[in-house]
Amino acid sequence: MKTSEFDFNPRERVMPSDPVELRGKRREDGRMVVLDRSTATIEHTVFSTIYDYLQPGDLLVLNDSYMLSNTLSFRHDNETVDVIVYGHEPDDATIVKMEAGQQLRQGTTLTSIDDNLLTCALLESQPGQLWKVKFESAERLTQALHRYGRRSDETIPLDPTYWRTAPEAYRSVYAKKPGSLEIPSAGLHFSEELLTRIADKGVELAYITLHVGATEILAVRHISAEEVENHKVRAEFFEVGDESAAQINRALAERRRIIAVGTTVMRTLETLALHNEPKGAIQPKTGWTDLYIYPGFQFKVVDILLTNLHRPRSSHIVLTAAFAGKDLVMRSYSEILENGGYEFDMFGDSMLIL
Repeated sequence: MKTSEFDFNPRERVMPSDPVELRGKRREDGRMVVLDRSTATIEHTVFSTIYDYLQPGDLLVLNDSYMLSNTLSFRHDNETVDVIVYGHEPDDATIVKMEAGQQLRQGTTLTSIDDNLLTCALLESQPGQLWKVKFESAERLTQALHRYGRRSDETIPLDPTYWRTAPEAYRSVYAKKPGSLEIPSAGLHFSEELLTRIADKGVELAYITLHVGATEILAVRHISAEEVENHKVRAEFFEVGDESAAQINRALAERRRIIAVGTTVMRTLETLALHNEPKGAIQPKTGWTDLYIYPGFQFKVVDILLTNLHRPRSSHIVLTAAFAGKDLVMRSYSEILENGGYEFDMFGDSMLIL
């Protein structure tokens, strides 16, 4: 399938750089476009009405990961090198970008300015001015990002003052596990009050973890290949525990609807079911997924998808087209751009695919 079929004019998009609370809005007040696959219809509404589309017995699956700071300063000879952490790899390596005045070479080891027991060894250069590196240790890296880190605006042009003073505005109200390098953004639309109303309606909530990383780098999610099938995404770490797996299996066995909140949840659940029959039981698992979903993919777990509005020619918009059908998805984007007022990306509006 041609990647050009997922293109539209990017100049017509509005992409806010701050969370809704910092713009004087409530989380659930954003706009939402609803795609009904059974009737091939499109509806324009507000996010709070998601309550009306959910039914007692539905299982709403949420990603409880939240975003860390991503930038630390290291020493190399007498120079300071800013290291932007993009995501971890299954082989214990990490993908980063270096900001330094001099050329860095493979085999160089940098030492953290804030924690001299944290080192960064350069393993090999990667396309897009990236490096594959090894931190010693990964645990110290997470601690240093928590304590000393700051956010680069390479991927999210956020206000550094807001990030320092109101970090909770950049995470979902149910987030509890640090580890993402970018925001699992679909869940940002839920307020605590809305989630309580949804649960009181009889909708069951389940939590999985996927730490968003290098798949969110623009150079990775943007599909430059002529055919979408020739694109690749990077691996990301996920965890589905015993309790959540049991909830999902009960819903599968009872033919109740399973709703994925975000492409991160979609990729995790469908990874667990790759070798299953449709609606077959899954197993709890901790691991990595590099699952790339594009048209032709057979979905085996998820019945409904909530996601944000995505960039053209991205792996995310291709995933939504695999789930809803290319014609319906691209028709919805034409309406979104024609109607105006919609906001895209991390802090933008949402799409519900029934």
